[in-house]
Amino acid sequence: MSKTSQRTQAVEFLKKYVIGRCLITHPIETHIEHDLIVSAYEEDVIFSNLNETAQGFSFDMTTLARGTRYLNRDHLLAEGTLNAVRVIRYEITERLSSGDLIGHSHFISSTNSHPDPFTGTIFFVRMILNGNVLNVEEGHVGYADVPTADGKFRPVATEGHYTYSIEKGGLAIKYEQKTFNVNPKTLQRTPTGEKYPVQVSHEIAFPAPLPVEEN
Repeated sequence: MSKTSQRTQAVEFLKKYVIGRCLITHPIETHIEHDLIVSAYEEDVIFSNLNETAQGFSFDMTTLARGTRYLNRDHLLAEGTLNAVRVIRYEITERLSSGDLIGHSHFISSTNSHPDPFTGTIFFVRMILNGNVLNVEEGHVGYADVPTADGKFRPVATEGHYTYSIEKGGLAIKYEQKTFNVNPKTLQRTPTGEKYPVQVSHEIAFPAPLPVEEN
């Protein structure tokens, strides 16, 4: 009996638990630039547009972020908005040599009225399905532009890990990340040492429709 491929299992998982679902991310607060920049935000996440190909699949993740970036001087001073709708597309292929799920994700659009750090960037993506848990590893190809406390930008790369799991019958996503300063000439990376809280999202449970009374 042939073993079901990782691609088939991942697509079945996405169809059953992910596509068409809406999640809310619990509010988080980040501190970077030696605590000179503080950001507070939350977001909604929607998954859609699953398409299958002969060797892979693609889907979109749309995020609705709400937040503010502050300068932390003698007191917190609102410096920029994090409000934005972003669409990220994942394109994954099952490698014939290994059966592994390898691909990339990239930004399709962003409504951020300020410069968006991730515009034009691409992430290398690897997906691994273990039972009812989908692990997604992401790593920047190149770097993003992260604001600094003096109003400039610095090149930073992100490595992240998403864990998609089922909790109490609904989808839950945990995101952990670490960041690296990047030499833009050599692309050599060194850890920033900045700590980010674990970002947790849970599926919204919509109430059942009210019963229709018959006349």
